[in-house]
Amino acid sequence: MRKISTALSRHKKGYTLVLLVIISISMILFSAKPISFRPREMVQSLFAIFQRGAGGISNWFVNTVNSISELKRAKLELEEAQKKLMAYEKISRDIIELKNENKQLREQLRLFRRLSYKSIPAEVIARDPENLFSTIVLNKGSVDGVKRDMAVIAYQNGLQGLVGKVVLVNKYTSTVKPILDSSLYIAAMFQKSRYTGLISGDSEDNSEYLIMKYINKEAMNYIEYGDLVITSGLGGVYPKGIHIGRVRKIEAKTYQTSMEAYIEPIIDFSRLEYVFILEKERKIND
Repeated sequence: MRKISTALSRHKKGYTLVLLVIISISMILFSAKPISFRPREMVQSLFAIFQRGAGGISNWFVNTVNSISELKRAKLELEEAQKKLMAYEKISRDIIELKNENKQLREQLRLFRRLSYKSIPAEVIARDPENLFSTIVLNKGSVDGVKRDMAVIAYQNGLQGLVGKVVLVNKYTSTVKPILDSSLYIAAMFQKSRYTGLISGDSEDNSEYLIMKYINKEAMNYIEYGDLVITSGLGGVYPKGIHIGRVRKIEAKTYQTSMEAYIEPIIDFSRLEYVFILEKERKIND
């Protein structure tokens, strides 16, 4: 008996918890309503669960299809917008190009009005951009009155500069040999001091400079860096007074009787687009 009372006192809390659980279960059993099983309601409940699941899956597929359709429509709209943007960019580039071309044509028109000689306006249609010494092809030929040995000039930076001369004429095109070619010789003179010389391309260095030879050594004291060089008119091929270039270097060796000068052309051949082919006759109003 003593052992029992000792055990009860030691595990008093545990026994109390068990007793309370038993009492709670008994109260639930006696107070709950009797459970009735209705197969029809159970089937309906199960069907409702499956119906909700099928509806959810169906909605998911519908939403997915709608999303794909929206993406396709958005893609088509984006492609259409890109096409319109490209078209607008092309129009913008064309407008800029037309403005630049219009500006150049106005400059050419001003030069045309100032020219003392009759001329044939032409456009460069072919050349080698990597070789400035090669020939230049123009869009005017014999049907336009172009002939061999006609001088060709252009207008850049407010000055008319010598380009070269016509060496070949076809019916609708003509070929020009540029002044940078070492086989082309031009009678020239310094615009300020009036000393003369002979200009050709610098074949040794293959540079973009011209070399002016056979200049009287006395000119050393009268020639300065940047002086303009023009055509002298001797020889009858190039009219007198056309700008050729500017002095960039002078050489006068003691054992030579003449001096040489390196000339930078007035014309930038890398951006040459429009030219004038000069006829031998002067304008009537001159």
